[in-house]
Amino acid sequence: MPDTDDPSPADRSTRSDRNRNRRPSSDDFGAAVRAVVLAALLLSTTALSVPALVSAGDRSAVVRPSPSTVEAGPGETFAVEVELQSDGGHGGVGVAAVDFVAQYHPDYLEITDLERGPWLEQGNETTVRPERTLAHDDGTAILEQRRDPPAGGATGNARLATMTVRVADDAPPSTTTINVSETGVEPVRGWPLALYAQDVTVEIDGGGESVPASDFDHPDPDADALEAAADDGASAGNTSHDEADSSEDSNSSDTHSGSENGAADEPVDTGDEIPGFTAIIGGLALGFCLVRTLQRS
Repeated sequence: MPDTDDPSPADRSTRSDRNRNRRPSSDDFGAAVRAVVLAALLLSTTALSVPALVSAGDRSAVVRPSPSTVEAGPGETFAVEVELQSDGGHGGVGVAAVDFVAQYHPDYLEITDLERGPWLEQGNETTVRPERTLAHDDGTAILEQRRDPPAGGATGNARLATMTVRVADDAPPSTTTINVSETGVEPVRGWPLALYAQDVTVEIDGGGESVPASDFDHPDPDADALEAAADDGASAGNTSHDEADSSEDSNSSDTHSGSENGAADEPVDTGDEIPGFTAIIGGLALGFCLVRTLQRS
């Protein structure tokens, strides 16, 4: 017996003709237009965001200690010069302020002095204002420097600071570190620069057990908080906060413009959006709408 559910050749031909002759509805046309427009917007947004991200990734700062490895015995003192290299922030703006942060294990080392270098003096003439905080009990030393006024900021490669470090008298043979990765580099405007930092490795009495700086529980590297904690009675005698001297000028503030008029510094503008961030969010939103539209059409 023939299968009655199977359409005859004539029926199949009729259905095919109907499909070919059916005109698209207004809903179909509208969905197609929306899909094309959204696709174009998504492609243009992505194209704009990629160069912005590449440009933002190129804006960084590199901190290099010299020497990066030191051999010293208990009770000995040594110096480490810290170099900074940076081309500034997004759009070619210079650096307005640098907060150099060095963290160490206080049972093995002590940073007894931080002396600023000439790095922030590069660029247009201005006054560099430094402040130093030595918080030995917290294993932290901070050297804050800012240009007043920023005057376009500084860029280049030069010495940022010099650390004077003393090994503890009772330090056993070991290998420890001084970590500088908490350093902050602020451009005249925009977000802080990405930082690439190298630790200082200290081999005490020939080296031995590895005791990195991270083995000690450091507080947040905030100069005001460290000073306040010391003033509250923990150990005020082991925390100092003062204006740092430069090896090239014993004055606490180095004025290169020859002006001491006390002009207010330009604020560091951190209101700029991350380059490419808004574009990426917009692209993702448009992509989601495109998928939803295609699913409904």
